[in-house]
Amino acid sequence: MRYFLILSAMLLSLALFSEDSPAMTADSMMSMFSVNLDTIKDYTCVLHDFVKKGKKVSDNYWDYMFMKPKYIRMESFKGDREGSKAFFDCVTKKVTGRQGGILSAVKLTLDLSNALVKNIRGTTIAESDWPYILDRTKRILLEEGAVIAVSRTKYKMRDVWMLYIKNFPLEKYNFDETRMFFDDGMMLLGIYNYEKGELIQDVSYAEVKLNTGMVLDSMYVK
Repeated sequence: MRYFLILSAMLLSLALFSEDSPAMTADSMMSMFSVNLDTIKDYTCVLHDFVKKGKKVSDNYWDYMFMKPKYIRMESFKGDREGSKAFFDCVTKKVTGRQGGILSAVKLTLDLSNALVKNIRGTTIAESDWPYILDRTKRILLEEGAVIAVSRTKYKMRDVWMLYIKNFPLEKYNFDETRMFFDDGMMLLGIYNYEKGELIQDVSYAEVKLNTGMVLDSMYVK
């Protein structure tokens, strides 16, 4: 898998800097990201998620696990939700989890509509995975009046591709402006989401491992 991604990045670089090659577009970025995701059966990473709602702030680092079709496990090891863990089952559409601290002994299984499984902006674990983010971004790109730009920039001291989109419905997506950062192999590195010009979410991915041979039993909250 690592060889495949390196080879893809090399071929992409050759195409991008060829005099006869077309400019990078949002559609081509999403197409390449989609091709990458098609090759991934599971992945793990350290997910950093900073979220803001009014004066409330939540900032956490999560040990993150994803397995197709859509099983997700998250456990916070640093931040205001440290010790919290959750598992989303795509078959039952329910979240099983434990809160951190003195409530860690209590295990609950809840619907996604329950406030206990939402962050301070009302989003859930089921909105955290790369396939979901790909689908959401493709829908945003189709919104009438959306302003879209692709550029090269710096992100965390490295040269990356940035997909910038603004002027889409806040009430529909919970943000109305986004900056998404991709490496040359078109793997997602991080996201900045904004509400009326204010940064309200900063997501980044570190220590990413692909196709680890994950088994479902290792994801359960027990």
